Amino acid sequence: MNRRPFLRQTLDLRLSQRLALTPSLLQKIELLQLNKLELQEMLNQELMENPILEEVLDQEPPSETTPDERVVDEQPKDNATNSKEKDSFDEIDFRYFFDEYLDTGYKNREVEDSERPSFEAFLTRSPSLEEHLNWQLGLTEANPRITEIAQQIIGNLNEDGYLIISLEEICQVAGCDLEEANEALALVQSMDPVGVGSRDLRECLFLQLQGLELGDSLAYRIIQDHLSLLEGHKFKEIASRTGSSFEEVLLAVDFIKHLIPKPGQKYSNQKTNYVQPEVTIVKVDDEFVILPNDEGMPQLRLNSSYKELLKSNGVSGETKTFLREKFRSAVDLLRSVSQRKQTIYKVCVCIVNRQKDFLENGARSLHPMLIKDVASELGVHSSTISRVVTNKYVDTPQGVMELRKFFTMGVENPDGEELSIVQVKLKIKKLIEEENRKKPYSDNQIGQLLRRDNIFITRRTVAKYREQMQVPGSRERKIGYLF
Repeated sequence: MNRRPFLRQTLDLRLSQRLALTPSLLQKIELLQLNKLELQEMLNQELMENPILEEVLDQEPPSETTPDERVVDEQPKDNATNSKEKDSFDEIDFRYFFDEYLDTGYKNREVEDSERPSFEAFLTRSPSLEEHLNWQLGLTEANPRITEIAQQIIGNLNEDGYLIISLEEICQVAGCDLEEANEALALVQSMDPVGVGSRDLRECLFLQLQGLELGDSLAYRIIQDHLSLLEGHKFKEIASRTGSSFEEVLLAVDFIKHLIPKPGQKYSNQKTNYVQPEVTIVKVDDEFVILPNDEGMPQLRLNSSYKELLKSNGVSGETKTFLREKFRSAVDLLRSVSQRKQTIYKVCVCIVNRQKDFLENGARSLHPMLIKDVASELGVHSSTISRVVTNKYVDTPQGVMELRKFFTMGVENPDGEELSIVQVKLKIKKLIEEENRKKPYSDNQIGQLLRRDNIFITRRTVAKYREQMQVPGSRERKIGYLF
């Protein structure tokens, strides 16, 4: 006689980590992408819209109390001796809250404000999307063949960052197979801005959610299976089909609204911009010191008068709900601003530690440095470092420069020593500047001459670096090219 398998209910406890779908998470990412002037504009806008925020004109010295002692979890706690739930807002020290988050924690007290270098706004041109992607491509350690195919893909992106031809066409142009094209596309899609290299809107949003490690989220499932319902604002039907509550769907939809449907648009405007350095690096005695540049930045804190208003019995429940929401929004903003500041500082610390020779001697002493190495040291994703260093500027003893300029691949010589590509390019340019104009060096001859300095690169690599410096070939130089 066949017996049916015995079925029983069991309690299975599993521990897992999952990234929460919160607007504050997106806010942290958005703030990290802004440069100083954009952040200044954003904070001024928030100051106008959120009554909880106020600008500090005379900053009080920060307290020694830690943030954890001042801000507690906003979940109500049961009290066995007190039946009345304690208002979590009573646990917040309004007076010192933002002072603590405003305090950078990395100022060198030996350096007085008067010693900081003064400077005006600087003029620059933002990199195009193609330039930004090719810069990142140059820092990868991908197979040279895959890199070539990736360059073809980058060259066929539109202003929105979408691939406008099929992979089959890429194969025809690059002379590769579909497997290589897919590998190159994956390489491009791993770059900043997240979502670049997509072939449609669904893939663009997928890439952004995957970058946030939200591949198993409700937002991901909505985009994957119910995009048409989302476009038609049929949220109740989405809730029914996904087995989610209406509130959960609304939260996921709000999160999706904050994703960027056209990631390349940020780099489509090629007008000249004014920029200001985020930090200043100065040498004090024998040490390089990192100083934040807060000039012109609104210093914000919470308006303590609203704490009393929240306690007042004469305020309606609707008003209190509004103020609580504004309070939480203000707290999230101040925390995000603080985290942005700390992240930029930590990246600058890595740069100072690795590039002291450059800060002393200039470009000829720039060492190889990769985004992935700094990301690994700080324990963050490479895309975070890419956001930090893009369109952010630092005032150094060698002048004002974009943070991303510190990152460069290296060329290893037979002795195991590495020279940055910048150093190799400078050597190539010097050889060309000193050549006989009646008989200029070919790329092959330049490669041979570099061997005297223990630099071994191919003729093709010489040509690539020469073209990146916008230096013509030997034929053009022979007919009177002027540097």
